[in-house]
Amino acid sequence: MSEMTQLKEEASGKTELTLEEAFARLDEITAKLENPRTTLEESFALYKEGNELLKMANSRIDLVEKQVQVLNDDGTMGVLGPLDRD
Repeated sequence: MSEMTQLKEEASGKTELTLEEAFARLDEITAKLENPRTTLEESFALYKEGNELLKMANSRIDLVEKQVQVLNDDGTMGVLGPLDRD
């Protein structure tokens, strides 16, 4: 399997990536997009891949955020509410 095919599968969710792997790939994509030798066609493909990776990462982060539990003052377990992002 070629690197580009593997990366496309990973971005489309066919291969499960960890968040760390997704962010590492996003760093690679950013570097390629900043390279003046990257063609316009390659840039569009990289942008699309990066957008899919961002969607996947955001959905995973949202899911984890909903699942985080906290220990209440009375010793019972509760669910952490949405974080204030002010």
